[in-house]
Amino acid sequence: MSRDRPPVIKGRIPQSNERYNLDDPLKLKSLNLDPTIRSKIADEYDHYPDCKWAIIEYKSRNLRDSIEQLQETSERLSEVQRTIDMAIIVSKGMKAEKNIFQRKNGLLHYKLTGKPVWIQTGASNVEVQIYYLWEVDKQYEKYNRSLEPWVSK
Repeated sequence: MSRDRPPVIKGRIPQSNERYNLDDPLKLKSLNLDPTIRSKIADEYDHYPDCKWAIIEYKSRNLRDSIEQLQETSERLSEVQRTIDMAIIVSKGMKAEKNIFQRKNGLLHYKLTGKPVWIQTGASNVEVQIYYLWEVDKQYEKYNRSLEPWVSK
């Protein structure tokens, strides 16, 4: 799954220098995270315009793993006083887990309770947003695959 396209939020995307690939030890160090700790973490920590920070998991496996990775990432970032305003999963779909999860208004919900999935972010919580890969592709097609109109200036 392509990790070169973060979802468009309120018509904007992060600048490339404000996207932190969490698989890169140097990026982890720049965030004051210990790169030697071997834990499952999300794929990116991105700074969107309007001072919104998002953890993003680009997932091709299952959603439960994605949620765990978002939570682990949130815990590690909270320890070093990093802000998390959004938790996002970009997924191919949820066919395998349609009995457990559903999507309502762009948010991931537990099907049995109908309640949104939350990630604890220090003293607060954020709901997990879910985008399908085709939706992100469509967002980029809308602007002829040009990121320039969306990057904060």
